[in-house]
Amino acid sequence: MSRRSGVPLVRLTVLALVPALAIAGVWQFADANVPPPTTTTTTTLPPEPVDELATDLLSLRRHPTPLAERAAEDDAETVFVGRVAALGADIGDASCLRIVDDADVVVEFGAGVGVIPASNEKLFVAAAALGVLGSDHRFRTELMSVPPEAGVITGNVYLVGGGDPVLTTADVPDPQRYPAFNTTSLEELADQFAALGITTIDGDVVGDGSRYDDEFRVPSWGDDITSTEAGPYDALLVNDGLISNGNYGLDPSRSAARTFTDLLIARGITITGSAANATRPADAGLTTLTFIESLPLTDVLVELMHTSDDNTAEMLVKEIGFVGGEGGTRPAGLAVVRTTLGGWGVPLEGVELQDGSGLSRLNRATCAALAALFATPVADELRDVLPVAGRDGTLATQLLDTEAEGRLQAKTGTLTDVKALTGTQPGADRRDVDFALVLNGEDVDDAEVYGPIWERLVALITDYPIVVEPDIDRFAPL
Repeated sequence: MSRRSGVPLVRLTVLALVPALAIAGVWQFADANVPPPTTTTTTTLPPEPVDELATDLLSLRRHPTPLAERAAEDDAETVFVGRVAALGADIGDASCLRIVDDADVVVEFGAGVGVIPASNEKLFVAAAALGVLGSDHRFRTELMSVPPEAGVITGNVYLVGGGDPVLTTADVPDPQRYPAFNTTSLEELADQFAALGITTIDGDVVGDGSRYDDEFRVPSWGDDITSTEAGPYDALLVNDGLISNGNYGLDPSRSAARTFTDLLIARGITITGSAANATRPADAGLTTLTFIESLPLTDVLVELMHTSDDNTAEMLVKEIGFVGGEGGTRPAGLAVVRTTLGGWGVPLEGVELQDGSGLSRLNRATCAALAALFATPVADELRDVLPVAGRDGTLATQLLDTEAEGRLQAKTGTLTDVKALTGTQPGADRRDVDFALVLNGEDVDDAEVYGPIWERLVALITDYPIVVEPDIDRFAPL
């Protein structure tokens, strides 16, 4: 190899790099002289300045709905308490009130105070009668004698009372302010007897009221209570014992026999004897010739509650004693009434039962006990037999042009210086609200005294539960 061809390696490398470096320099010069690309720039102005927050970010006002709802509840309670206080201001210490929503007592004043209940006493009797006798109980009146032969009865015919309190005849008008209805026709029994083909009774027509005892009046009534209001009554009672206009018989069974004798004679039946009263003999071979029955007990209770029939109430007490106690007596019946109510959980402290009608001023009831009747097993049946405000019975002319008209169902009660109202009325949510209001005091039986109190009670129940709509704006952030 010649010396010209042996070029050192370093030299060759340098020679190779010279052109590359030249090319790179040219590229950088050209790139530096290229103009930059054209772009569009948008300028955004800052927002207008605002005031600082008046309500802190963590304030409860940032969540106004719960606050508004709570305030609305407080406002409703304030309104309710104010209205209750206004009502309570008219109820004296000798009176009582209880309002119950389902099982919750929402208002009460002196609910445990023993007060004179007047005819609200009948509610105790009606409830017990439903429990002891049953809603389908019927009162049977029978005719008994020896078997007739060839149309002739040799001996007495016994008109046997079964405690029907509404036995009537069409020819004797009822003198009461609220005449009896749902009655049992004694003429029907006479028609049945005549249809048997009997032409002659060779004996007496005997009234038998031995189902009950012979206490025809409640001793604690005193002379102020006359036969126009109640008594004398027995297991056999026709037309409330009224024989003629204003004339009441002293013995109910004899008076009934006399009335029935007249009915038989009017049907062409010959009677050799007269009207009498006695207990039928047990060993005389008597048979039942025919009988009539009252309407079911619920219908009798409708009559009781709508007319406030005092005789009906007293006879029911004795029937309760006859069926569920120690006999057809007032004490036996009242004992069963008390036992029955106590068994249902009705609070009886302060309750004193002297009769069934409420005529005795020795009776005592409490609003707690009266209101509790609507929580017993017979509550629905009891409500159903009550008169309706502005529609019927003793409430026909009461509470007209109020929210109670056509809606409130209740039993009234009136004695001198006593006025009572116990029943039920739908509230604002249309659920029944039960109440008992018994006023005792001077002149409380005057409509100018009790009327405004009744209206306040009705208005309170009508709006219960009081609802105030939440005011969200009141609590919204500022």
